[in-house]
Amino acid sequence: MTPAQFIEKRRPDWQELDGILQQIEYHRDASISARLFLRFARLYRSACTDLSLADTWRLPRDMREYLEGLVSRGHSNLYSYPRNRMRDIADFFLHTVPRIVYRDTYVRICVLAFYIPAVISGFLAYHSDEFAKATLGEATMIAFEEMHSSHETQSNEMITSAGFYVQHNTTLALIAFGMGILGGVGSLFAILTNAIFLGAVLGFLLTTPSAMNIINWIFAHAPFELTGLVLSAGAGLRIGFSMIAPGGRERMRALREEAYNSIPIISAAVLLIVLAAPIEAFLGPVSEPPMLYVKYSTGLFCLLLVIFYFIVLGNIRHREHNGYMRLLAAKKIQEPMMEFGEKLKRN
Repeated sequence: MTPAQFIEKRRPDWQELDGILQQIEYHRDASISARLFLRFARLYRSACTDLSLADTWRLPRDMREYLEGLVSRGHSNLYSYPRNRMRDIADFFLHTVPRIVYRDTYVRICVLAFYIPAVISGFLAYHSDEFAKATLGEATMIAFEEMHSSHETQSNEMITSAGFYVQHNTTLALIAFGMGILGGVGSLFAILTNAIFLGAVLGFLLTTPSAMNIINWIFAHAPFELTGLVLSAGAGLRIGFSMIAPGGRERMRALREEAYNSIPIISAAVLLIVLAAPIEAFLGPVSEPPMLYVKYSTGLFCLLLVIFYFIVLGNIRHREHNGYMRLLAAKKIQEPMMEFGEKLKRN
């Protein structure tokens, strides 16, 4: 039997298990019949066995991730205790979100597609006025230089600038996510063009008398805002690419599944952009001590928090999850073998 034949043979049971899980998850307050619960338990055990055989059958990565998701959801619902909403939310943001973002290939692609071109664009704009003009246009260069020309613009104009940036970056995040429907290429295009533009703006402004003003302006909120933008593009890329490479699934089914898998990424992106807005509005205009020290401390804290949450904690949760899945799969293989051994002893 080939891997494709194995998938085709087992797919009906996986789809049935997925349907039962959706029924349980979306109607938690309603009771389910004993017959349906028994069927759910049997399908869950079968899915555990299938997952343990994933390497043997050399299943595609997206299919293994799909099975991992089924088994994880099945275990949570089969052995669940009375639901605690606050505990569920805490578990989602402290376990699920960092793990999913850390391991997501599409997010990693978007990180590279944003920061590498942004650094290159900034470097070129800093060293070449012609590059800055070709990328931004003279009118845009003048507008940005005037916007950040003086420490004395202080409350009204800088608050107006904050409103511009909040709206601008929220729009960019929505575009980066929404354009993913174009096979994922749209998200890559959006993140790449914005990387070049923002890098060129920063590189150009660093050559003007406004250099310290722009650094002071972006320092506090940039870690949250830029990370939210990249995550939005990563979610859009994951959803859109499923239409090009569904991985043996029907395209609409692949689209639904990847949209579901992207929920933790989208949630993190929305939260970061929402948190960045008040930081930008209230700390962006600050240019004098002692609040300037508060701004720098906030920016440093936000940067370290992003690194810790998505890389350090994400790696920890990823390792915990992999160890748990291996243990669970091994347990489901050992149980039938032990039962068979007991039968042999009795005979």
